[in-house]
Amino acid sequence: MSVFCLLWIPLFFLFWSALVPYGVEVSGALAVILGSVTAILQFFFGNFIAGGAFGKERWINVFVDMVALPALLPLLVYALFLLLRIAKDPTGFGSFSLLWLAPSGILRTVQWGVENDPAKLLLIPVLWTSIVACASSFINLSLRKKTLAAAVCSTASIALIAPLATTAYWAFFSQIRLTRWVVLAGTLALLVCAVVISWLFPVKKTDGREIVQKDGVCNT
Repeated sequence: MSVFCLLWIPLFFLFWSALVPYGVEVSGALAVILGSVTAILQFFFGNFIAGGAFGKERWINVFVDMVALPALLPLLVYALFLLLRIAKDPTGFGSFSLLWLAPSGILRTVQWGVENDPAKLLLIPVLWTSIVACASSFINLSLRKKTLAAAVCSTASIALIAPLATTAYWAFFSQIRLTRWVVLAGTLALLVCAVVISWLFPVKKTDGREIVQKDGVCNT
């Protein structure tokens, strides 16, 4: 389980890089640095919100400290980098976020391995990548297909994935048997949709030029 938690995000990064070609630039190095600093701070200072036993307090704790916010934060930071022109590639959300989360996976492996909590070691890395992959793939879809339908679908999916992933872990923690499997299945279904969309609509934009890759052929 510890090995899975340690290796899942780096392996998923390699897989994602094959779907969404990404040249690691300055923002990629910043992702690793900022992700390391964030992981170390949380490791030493603990959670922002007290967990509580069960119920809504635990759900909020899971959303903020464990599942949703850790995965959404690098997406928000990358959006800020685009505004500040620190990053140039508008389709780099996924790769940037996965590089950010890799140090968290390493430190969390140590912490959760000591706690011997299989739900954390197995579920949370998958939920992180589900949020990142879903959000970034639908952002890329909006960039590729500039239509109202694509925008509405993307917005709805991005708004749904974070609470859905949070509820999946919360249901496992609360031992709500039917709900946890149904919600986890929904989360993984969105992850599969994200992967399929990234495969069907592969695109990379760099310095205003659009590069579409299909079946190993690159057209500019």
